[in-house]
Amino acid sequence: MSSSLFNLGLKKFLRAPQLEAKLAIKVLMGLLFLYFAGSFLFGGIVIYPALSKKFPEQDAISIINSTLALIFIFELIIRYFLQQLPVTEIKSLLMLSIPKNRIIRNVLLRSIISIYNAIPYLFYLPISIALFKDDYLLSQAFTWWVSLMLLSLSINFITILVNKNNKILVGFILGLILLFVAENYLKIEIISLAGLFFDSLLVKPIMALIPLSIFLGLYSVTFRFLKNNLNLEGSLAAKKEVANAERYDFLDIFGSHALFLKNDLRLIVRNLRPRNVVMASFLFLFYGLAFFPTLEHQPEFFIPFASIFITGGFLLTYGNYVPAWDSEYYPFLMCQNLSYKRYLDSKWYLMTFAVVVSTIFSIPYVYFGVDVYLMILSGAFFNIGLGTWITLYGGLLNKQSLQLNVKANAFENTQAFSGKQFLMILPKMILPVLLYLIPAKISNSTLGLITLASTGILGIVFKNQILNQMVRLYVKEKHQTLKAFTQK
Repeated sequence: MSSSLFNLGLKKFLRAPQLEAKLAIKVLMGLLFLYFAGSFLFGGIVIYPALSKKFPEQDAISIINSTLALIFIFELIIRYFLQQLPVTEIKSLLMLSIPKNRIIRNVLLRSIISIYNAIPYLFYLPISIALFKDDYLLSQAFTWWVSLMLLSLSINFITILVNKNNKILVGFILGLILLFVAENYLKIEIISLAGLFFDSLLVKPIMALIPLSIFLGLYSVTFRFLKNNLNLEGSLAAKKEVANAERYDFLDIFGSHALFLKNDLRLIVRNLRPRNVVMASFLFLFYGLAFFPTLEHQPEFFIPFASIFITGGFLLTYGNYVPAWDSEYYPFLMCQNLSYKRYLDSKWYLMTFAVVVSTIFSIPYVYFGVDVYLMILSGAFFNIGLGTWITLYGGLLNKQSLQLNVKANAFENTQAFSGKQFLMILPKMILPVLLYLIPAKISNSTLGLITLASTGILGIVFKNQILNQMVRLYVKEKHQTLKAFTQK
């Protein structure tokens, strides 16, 4: 990366009108990165000896290799929702007398050294070290690790192409469907064949030329694609879509709340950012898979923490930006003869519905034990009875407008974020842990579950009283919110 382009990016950051918010989100994302980096590093350290101990008759690395194809697919899906090119910066650079090739090389190099590519290092490197200690040659362990890193970096380029070209996205989805059909109905074991390829990297290091060729080929394809589309009228231009005129009459069963619920549904269906956020919230359902398979080795506070995430993904993603989702037409809403109480109540119903659906989808966690699902159920009650109200109060503090058709970058975006809002995220994560842990330590885990669920039930029972207080707060801040949403 050239120093001049780096200096331009640094000046843009330091001169930003929301510098405090940007710094706050950098700190927050840094903490999150450290948490997930530590989790991946821990997983990479323990997975090889754990598999060797549990399956002594099998080679642990062969078991890991058999799942790598699924890991790469999952990595690509995660990157699709979270990773994107710095489009705004590219637009700014195109206004200057800088060669396109230089801009593209700078962008691709930045994508390679991003934190998305740091986490695989932390996961695969400890496994390769364990290979070397387990009588494998240094050349074998090194070849295996380098090959996996090249494939992970190749996924970085695939993500860029998928994000910028709908045809490639459709092709990827069709590929996943064909893979599912081949594995489950045609009995063609493609994933097993991929596992054999990764096994061959340990036997024939020359096979590492294949991941290297894939990496160089995708770099070349991505470079040419960006060069051909790097103009303000091309892929960087805002996409125009035909509005969806669905009436959603099935929501009329909610009576006076139907108007607001239809509006929220249209907003999600028609706009890129809320649609991606809702789709990303679905991934929270799988959060428990990082903890529950090794439940006996996890600290006790991780159990309620994970259960809150499983059913509260929608609250922590979409709900966290209420009412900022309506910022583009919030003045219009406030000029109508609409009830503020019904407006907030409809948001409560929307978040409650999402929690209930997540709770139903989490039923397979019964596989890890009835106690695990009871914890998830208790967390769901907390999310409905208290989590929703904490979210709505946090929205009151959030007076930053956001653009609906701009894809959010999870580690760069500062729209609709404030330090106060960050503080409101903490009770949703820390409070349920304390509500469970303190009674559990005093008596037993059953009392902890009852306490956690009871606090949520109380929030449901006294819903009208809490809603009335929330309406008073929103009305009090109404004009300040209007003023903030009209400032672009």
